[in-house]
Amino acid sequence: MSTAATDLRLTAADESSADLDALRTPAAAAARPGATPALSVRDAVLEYPDGDNGVLRALDGVSLDLLPGSYTAMVGPSGSGKSSLLAVAAGLITPTSGTVTVAGREITGLTRGERTALRGKEIGMIFQQPNLIASLTAREQLELTVHLDEDATRADKKAARSRAMELLERVDLAGQADQRPHQLSGGQRQRVNIVRALMASPALLLVDEPTSALDRERSAAVVALLGELTRDAGVATLMVTHDHEFLSATDRTLTMVDGRLQD
Repeated sequence: MSTAATDLRLTAADESSADLDALRTPAAAAARPGATPALSVRDAVLEYPDGDNGVLRALDGVSLDLLPGSYTAMVGPSGSGKSSLLAVAAGLITPTSGTVTVAGREITGLTRGERTALRGKEIGMIFQQPNLIASLTAREQLELTVHLDEDATRADKKAARSRAMELLERVDLAGQADQRPHQLSGGQRQRVNIVRALMASPALLLVDEPTSALDRERSAAVVALLGELTRDAGVATLMVTHDHEFLSATDRTLTMVDGRLQD
């Protein structure tokens, strides 16, 4: 399948099981045996106070390794702990116990500022909604972080522009680089959202329900595009989804039930 079908649309023929199988990315082949995991979670427990002296255990001894170039889906009922695991993996929440290592660096003992700095370099995040800034063009959405950095040099800004155009071209949006969100279709906005997360060349990509606001055709294309980018960039991707239809496009599916991860 080509990179980012026009406006993230697939033909009606995609409804056949054969074509769904064709969405499978060869990212598994890119995951190198013996490579350092992009994400390693060990015995993670996350507890919250729950009422008078009660405790809610959102994560119950979760362990997980994600290798570079691997594309992993995580499914499970609402409230099972999927979002909690994403937050812990991103360093947004510190687990009650256990360890989290990103790109070879153990993050649970870092300060908030250190975790923020590491997240900016090593972790890309894709949310359900693109959340693009209305006044910025597609290219400016990608360049924003560099322009907000007071220490960024002219060379840094020039490199960011080059990187932004490279990524937009990768998803067939070079021609829309100077268009603002209201000038883009829903599928185009989601593609901008995806490549924005890759601007810093992260080791880990955390994706939360990327197809929740898309129709079937665009959903299939987004899942396939994430697989292509995972392979090409050598990033480890963990995608939370409720859409079981396209799980065959990923390398591995994990199920979260009551805070416990099942392979």
